[in-house]
Amino acid sequence: MSQSLSALDDLLPDDFVKQLAALREARDQLDQQIRAHLAYGREFTGPRPYTLASLAEAAGLSISGVRTAYTAADRDAVSRALGRGPRSRS
Repeated sequence: MSQSLSALDDLLPDDFVKQLAALREARDQLDQQIRAHLAYGREFTGPRPYTLASLAEAAGLSISGVRTAYTAADRDAVSRALGRGPRSRS
C-alpha cells in the first residue's frame, strides 16, 4: 500500500480526484455485490437460508446489519438475475 500511496505525490490534482472517484465507484460496486449476495443467501437458498450469524461473519457485519443490508430492490435484482423468485416462506 505504501508504494501506491507514494505515487500520489506524482499526480496532478485533477488526476488525484479522478482516482479517488474511481475508488469510490469500485467500493459502491462491491457494496452492491455484497447486498446481492446477502439477499441470495437469505432469500434464494433452500430449503433454508444461510444463518444470519454465518452471513454476518462472512460480510463483516453484525446480525442486525445483515437484516438491514439489502432492500427489496436488491432482492428483486437477484430474482431477475436468477430468473426465479425467492423461496417460499412457510
